[in-house]
Amino acid sequence: MDAEDVDWIEAAENYVQLHTGRASHLIHVTMNAFEKSLDPEIFLRIHRSVIVNVRRIKELQPVLHGEYAITLQSGVRLQSGRMYNEKLRALADNPF
Repeated sequence: MDAEDVDWIEAAENYVQLHTGRASHLIHVTMNAFEKSLDPEIFLRIHRSVIVNVRRIKELQPVLHGEYAITLQSGVRLQSGRMYNEKLRALADNPF
């Protein structure tokens, strides 16, 4: 599996769960360690427990308090954390 096949990633204690289409894969690694191995041009951390493949984003909508609602091409909806609003605002201003 190529990293670019991953739609989004979520933290699961000392694991990360990779979501690829309808499948998911659990890997024993911390979110911070895994994030360092990803291409920052393709993957963006939107929450302390969620990283998305920006190429899979269908819609990015601002919601309350600087947070965003992110809809992926698969229909999955994710919520950003406030700490990540600057990166998401830059992404919204510079669409993919």
